Amino acid sequence: MSRCASPISRRGAAAMLAIALLIAGCASVPREAGFDTVRDTVASRVPYQVKWNRDAAEDAEVRAAVQRMLADALSADEAVQIALLNNRSLQAQYERLGISQADVVQAGLLDNPVISITAMSGAGTEKDYDLVQDFLGVITLAARKKTALAAFEAVKLDVANEALRLAADVKSAYFAVQGDEQALELFRTAAGAAEAAAMLAERQREAGTTHRLNQSMQQGFYAQTLLEVARTEAQLRADREKLNRLMGLYGGETRWKLPGRLPELPAALPQEQALEAWAVERRIDLAALRRESEAIATALQFNLDYRWLSVLGVGYSVTEQAEGGTIKGPQLEFGVPLFDRGQARIARLQSELRRSEQALYAAAVNARSEVREARDLLAAAYEQARFLRDTMLPLQQSIVNETLLRYNGMLLGVYDLLLAKQNQLNAARDFVRASRDFWVAYAQLERAAGGGLPPEFPHPAASTAPAAQSSPGTPAADQPHPSDGDH
Repeated sequence: MSRCASPISRRGAAAMLAIALLIAGCASVPREAGFDTVRDTVASRVPYQVKWNRDAAEDAEVRAAVQRMLADALSADEAVQIALLNNRSLQAQYERLGISQADVVQAGLLDNPVISITAMSGAGTEKDYDLVQDFLGVITLAARKKTALAAFEAVKLDVANEALRLAADVKSAYFAVQGDEQALELFRTAAGAAEAAAMLAERQREAGTTHRLNQSMQQGFYAQTLLEVARTEAQLRADREKLNRLMGLYGGETRWKLPGRLPELPAALPQEQALEAWAVERRIDLAALRRESEAIATALQFNLDYRWLSVLGVGYSVTEQAEGGTIKGPQLEFGVPLFDRGQARIARLQSELRRSEQALYAAAVNARSEVREARDLLAAAYEQARFLRDTMLPLQQSIVNETLLRYNGMLLGVYDLLLAKQNQLNAARDFVRASRDFWVAYAQLERAAGGGLPPEFPHPAASTAPAAQSSPGTPAADQPHPSDGDH
């Protein structure tokens, strides 16, 4: 048995009270600090694990897991998992659990008893010995702990919401990077075609078979594609760094690679009627605001119940008189609510309660609006991507095929063929952008819905096509050679 819980040799009710006070005084702060609740809450919404790293062994496990996931092409799920394990800002959020848990323990502790000794000298020496325990703390112990527990529950929900927010942000950044890489591949292909046209125009200009305006136009097209390549490269670097920050990576870890193509579009999108109700039910930030209101309401009721009590001390006093006699007996101390009757604390809590209620109502309205907005963006990107995939890309391919036939029959020139292929590349680039916007909007919809989406919603494919595969509608070869003549 520990020293704090050792038996006391007094009898009766006083002994039982003393034991209870000692046990309460020995309360310790649990190590888990509610993290198991956070872990279960996150797992109920997204298929990922969260871990609170608090010692060297756990940090080593996380580093090893991160390195294994970075070894091959990084999937969207792996990127999210790395962030949930490795993001230091999220780890800092977990420390709020320890802080709030400590507040709960503190709320369950009684104030230490006060011993005072007074010695007064005159004709003789008189000594006073006083032992006083704040009894108000004993009366209000349960109410204070209930208030702290309500606040603790709100913190656990808020921390879980931060983890889900991070997961959604990582997915958005991941699909942005993947779309940038695919778009950059197309721009580089277009730059190669434009370079071929510019070189051909320059040779024809030197040979006198074309005019300077035609050469300048081809040079202008080439310069514009180089500018697009540079812009896309800059955007890709910025988006990669954003994803690095979210995943908590630095140094050699930032040389990760992604699969070459965005996931395929789903066959169809489900209806949105149930999404708003789904979001209001599952969004953890709303649940955290509800808990916050409950905590404030509990604190307000506590202050209303005990507004007239500020100091209530119960103790025992022994006085050794100078002439040798002893006077002893119980002691009672209480505060007189003359100036501070708790009016300021109560007014503050009443305003905080009204604020939290209004914030909860506003958050619920905003949640519904965010779901509708994200769903509209998703639907718009989906329709654009489908139109480009099903209409524009086949049309551009047909134009290239017909132009190639006429080029081979010497009915059209090489610039006509190059223009047709350039238009085809532009359509493929637009399709990539629309696909990227779709999956970014998908991640935003997940976030607006509070984590996962209903089962009928599509999920990004676990694997994507290799980088070497060309985009839909992108010509794999057969670019005109600069040495070809203009027919």
